[in-house]
Amino acid sequence: MHQQTHANKQGWDALADIHFKNYDIDRLLSGESLLNEVIRQEVGDVQSKSLVHLLCHIGTDTLSWALLGAKVTGIDISPRSLYYARQLMERMGVDAEFIESDILDVIDKVDKKFDIAFCSTGVLCWIPDIERFAQTVHHLLNPGGFFYIHDGHPFRNMMLDEEGEFQLGQIVGDYFRKHPWHYPEMGDYTDPTFLAPTPSYEWDWTLGEIVTALCNVGLRIEFLHEFPQYFYGGYTPYDVEDNKIELYPCTFSLKASLDG
Repeated sequence: MHQQTHANKQGWDALADIHFKNYDIDRLLSGESLLNEVIRQEVGDVQSKSLVHLLCHIGTDTLSWALLGAKVTGIDISPRSLYYARQLMERMGVDAEFIESDILDVIDKVDKKFDIAFCSTGVLCWIPDIERFAQTVHHLLNPGGFFYIHDGHPFRNMMLDEEGEFQLGQIVGDYFRKHPWHYPEMGDYTDPTFLAPTPSYEWDWTLGEIVTALCNVGLRIEFLHEFPQYFYGGYTPYDVEDNKIELYPCTFSLKASLDG
């Protein structure tokens, strides 16, 4: 495992407890999907389809897809996160499988194929090798299947100063940054007072690098959408007003298919 990724794993283990408290677990347990409407509409009908959720964390989105009829598998690096995912699965009485793995090791660990590979909201910043990630997506898909991602737009990185602090509306960063961000502690997007006592590392990928990596493994881009707002379905963020329209791209979504 990548040394920096190992540090991030410890951070996500520490965050799992607090996220289980701060995510909208009661809504999920009542049978309500926590996926936002953009994701649901763009992915489409998942009834009886096999879906793998990459970097699934505590499984709230994974199990939301199960509520919508998909046969789901979640993959995550954090054993503590998967503990909560399996606990939720049992309490909801739904079928799901959760696999512990660094996403970049999945090719060597997982042989199953899926109709849909899915990930969303804060994914690519944890990936140290975008080419390997694209190869992993290809490895997991059935012919005729597709990959869907909804994530923060890379343009947002241009508003990060040298300390990694977000400067709204100010172009202070490097869009083409190639060295990872290093933080002495891992902060939390659901609780500004919480810091996991472990260093964390994040990577920047341009939109061109993301699209090219997927094309290089033989996936066909069906759409690339950009949005001037953030979307949150399973928790309430403390720093961004949900659905507030900005003058810059906040999020993007992409669908890429593996032709049969």
